[in-house]
Amino acid sequence: MVKIYQHAIGQGPTIVLVHGWAMHSGIWQAFAEQLAKHYQVICLDLPGHGQSDALNDFNLPDISAALVAAVPEGQFCWLGWSLGATVVLDIAQRYPDKVSSLVLLAGNPMFTQSQQWSGMRVDLLEAFATQLNVDCQATLLRFLSLQVNQLPDFKALIKRLKVAVLEYPAPDHQTLQGGLEILKTADLRTVLAEITVPVSVILGTRDTLVPVSVGQQIQALAPTIELNIIEKAGHVPFLSHPQEIIHIISKFIPVRLDKNRIKQSFAKASKTYDGVAALQRRVGLELLSLVDIKKCQGVLLDLGCGTGFLTSELVASTHYQELIAVDIAHAMLKTTQAKLSKASTLTYVCADAEFLPFTTGSVDHLFSNLALQWCHNLSTVIFDSKRVLKAEGQFVFSTFGPKTLQELKAAWATVDDYNHVNDFYNQVAIQQFLEQAGFKDIQILSHLYVSTYPSVKCLMQELKELGAQQVSGRNKSLTTKTAMQKLFTAYEALRVNNQIPATFEVISVIATAATVTA
Repeated sequence: MVKIYQHAIGQGPTIVLVHGWAMHSGIWQAFAEQLAKHYQVICLDLPGHGQSDALNDFNLPDISAALVAAVPEGQFCWLGWSLGATVVLDIAQRYPDKVSSLVLLAGNPMFTQSQQWSGMRVDLLEAFATQLNVDCQATLLRFLSLQVNQLPDFKALIKRLKVAVLEYPAPDHQTLQGGLEILKTADLRTVLAEITVPVSVILGTRDTLVPVSVGQQIQALAPTIELNIIEKAGHVPFLSHPQEIIHIISKFIPVRLDKNRIKQSFAKASKTYDGVAALQRRVGLELLSLVDIKKCQGVLLDLGCGTGFLTSELVASTHYQELIAVDIAHAMLKTTQAKLSKASTLTYVCADAEFLPFTTGSVDHLFSNLALQWCHNLSTVIFDSKRVLKAEGQFVFSTFGPKTLQELKAAWATVDDYNHVNDFYNQVAIQQFLEQAGFKDIQILSHLYVSTYPSVKCLMQELKELGAQQVSGRNKSLTTKTAMQKLFTAYEALRVNNQIPATFEVISVIATAATVTA
């Protein structure tokens, strides 16, 4: 088996980085270190590059097989740059069980230009192939120059590229020619059009190898793909614009929330929650109205029960055999237990929704009301919910969508570039997670609720009393009075009828666990 070099840093959701032609994983060093503040980052050397063994034939099927064999078990986000983007697309096609999402950085599903597709001129690639036979090093340096030659910090970037490239001997002639042949001939547009996992494409307006115009063509091919354009970025935006890319990734793959702090926040909020949870109660009632509640029998599970509002409704409205209330905060469970002390056959479990302590196929109906947004990996929750549900069991849940607190986000954006409001999964991602997990008859609804408050302070106080304070990727330093005043001023511009608005996007879902077939 071909030995593939890899190294991993950081903790959190896993992102696998795959570099481009003639490079190696060292090119990622500074970028990977920044990304590792929020994620576990696995950097791989392509076969024949850096410290990885070479293949007898540098071709996409063998490259993909070698990389997949090198990473741990599980589904990950694969981020591919340039040729690496072609590789991760191929991996998604051949090994869908290894891919949770893709980030295509300065990549193109068909790298070369045609009459119908934007790309690099074929004659340029052929010239590279010819020049490699004459002077390999000079050809590589020319290729590097093409990647950054339209950027204002050209000299500094080319220096960093040269240092990274010269850290290890260049790939052998066969490997380099094989890489160019892949770029010249691979056409994965059909793969991109049919892909079922979330995909984010990141392009630079000054990229001389992958024209920014290909972005519109990609979206026409696959409308659900997320397209991001970075102004004044070339073909190596992770060197020239690392913070912009990390911001894009953090919105695409929400970073891990601090579960201990979440427990503490909701524990503190257990005494104040009911007084400010009018929206949660309204959403919970509307969620239950979407199903034939009288037919919900057997074993029911309320996941993220909070102070027990939805649990109480299930007690009153269903003919359950057993009802299990689950929450990550013990204080919330105690509050629920106190409210429902007279109800029979209730079980209280303190557990994390991402690690359900129940046997496979043990639950008939799983409910969750505005709780799953606190899970860093909704895909994991959905897969495990499918596991614990019986065949034909129902999964009924609501969660916040990406437009939630959009006014507060916009106001904070005038203050600094840090995250102050959590980002949540959209309908497309949720649909894909459910389909991948094996759910059928999926119904997804989105509704915008607009609440009003006398002031920004009142809004923020309510969020505190709900326990909804934990923000992923936020600035760890204290927010100054000046910054807070700037926030208030920006938000005040939205005041209508002496009230400030706050939007909450609620995504409601009903799905059925499909029968597993052999």
